[in-house]
Amino acid sequence: MLLFAVQAPLLGPHAFGILATVMVFAGFWEAVPGAAAIDALISIREIDRRHFSAVTLLSTLAASLLGIGLWALSRPLANALGDEGFTPIMRAMAILPLLQALTIAPMAAAQREMRFRSLTIRTVISLLAGGGFGLVAALAGAGVWALVWQSLIQRGVAVIVLWLSVPTLITARMSMGHIGDVAKFAMPNMVSRMMSWASGQIPRLILSVFLGPTRLGVFTLATRLNDIVTQVAIGPKATVARVDLRQFELDRGNLSLSLRRVFLHISVLTFPLCIGGAAIMHPLIYAWLDPRWHGAVLPCQLMLLIGIPFVSIYVSASLLLAFNRQNWEAIICAGQSLATILGVWIAAPYGVSAAVAAVAIVSAATFPVVVIVMWRECGVRLKDVLGPQLRPFMAAVIMGIVILALRPALESHLGGKAALLTEFLGGAAIYAGLATAMAPTTVLGMVRQLASILAVPVASQEAGSAGPSKSTVRLDT
Repeated sequence: MLLFAVQAPLLGPHAFGILATVMVFAGFWEAVPGAAAIDALISIREIDRRHFSAVTLLSTLAASLLGIGLWALSRPLANALGDEGFTPIMRAMAILPLLQALTIAPMAAAQREMRFRSLTIRTVISLLAGGGFGLVAALAGAGVWALVWQSLIQRGVAVIVLWLSVPTLITARMSMGHIGDVAKFAMPNMVSRMMSWASGQIPRLILSVFLGPTRLGVFTLATRLNDIVTQVAIGPKATVARVDLRQFELDRGNLSLSLRRVFLHISVLTFPLCIGGAAIMHPLIYAWLDPRWHGAVLPCQLMLLIGIPFVSIYVSASLLLAFNRQNWEAIICAGQSLATILGVWIAAPYGVSAAVAAVAIVSAATFPVVVIVMWRECGVRLKDVLGPQLRPFMAAVIMGIVILALRPALESHLGGKAALLTEFLGGAAIYAGLATAMAPTTVLGMVRQLASILAVPVASQEAGSAGPSKSTVRLDT
């Protein structure tokens, strides 16, 4: 977010719109086959090195072919979109699928053994490397190429760091049986991933065609804020739950307690970001960005509020995958994706805000569907879904109302930027107090956990990684 905060005023929405159009095609591998392969490697109960080897070899070949196809189609796509600048950028990004394919095996190994510290190290180092280069290039006037090189360097560094930190013991030996094991889990998941990719990327292509790259850049800002909420507040806990909830498939008595804890932990972080962010979005956009971006206020507010039903949607996906109900997860994703694409197609001629509103309506309509599926397939009750989310939601709503009520007085006495800072800090303090009063055990427990993580000495981390890793022992077996 800090990186985007500097680059957005320098590059403007047009550069982000062009890159978003390119990523519709270049990001396909990571979002669909790559993600399905990772989920398959996590789902296989009895796994050995040959499963990882099969996925790595097949992924590398398929991603290479996709990259060649992107290179060959770059000019026809540029002609279809009416933008010649699209061709060289697409050709530069054609290597991206191969870089993404090389991360599948170590990422799956790390997630299977819940070695999320390795994934965190990869994320931090790659983001610092790519983001640092992209920031310098943007300041030097490189335009959209700053974003291109930022993405390529970030992915390249991620590959190196992952293979150094997560040994997966790739072997040259494999068999059709191992490929079949992976395919059995990957194919149903491929459908859901395809639909998820389509719901996220095809609307961007539709908006690029109807409204052009500049308006698409505004849409990209809105979706980026939603992505931040998802990646920071929803995704990490949902990823852990994807593995952790497997133990309750035959222990439904403790499923309710564990699932309520997951919902509560995610909603405590998500709801204040969504509702508080929507409350301060207008003064934030006007204080931060130039008039080229001012049309993004309403789309950003709507996209942040979509994070509220996303909590239930993401947790339901984790639960269904944990119980190996890939077919149902695929059906939900397919329905949501098709409805999103149709809604954006209908709304796109009326502007970015109308398109985002269509996405919000589809997300809200998906909520009752996932509740019913969790009840029928996993025995989850409605109160186990809504009960843990109610108190954080109420605290966040009260915080948002207070911010909106005090804004006129703050702006008249303090001015725009000072009022914005006061709203941010005051809203955080209000929510922290309300959330602690409503769920003291959870909030204080999360604070203590964060403090203990930050207090871990570097020496103990190094000592803990000196011996054979848990992943190595399991995979060798």
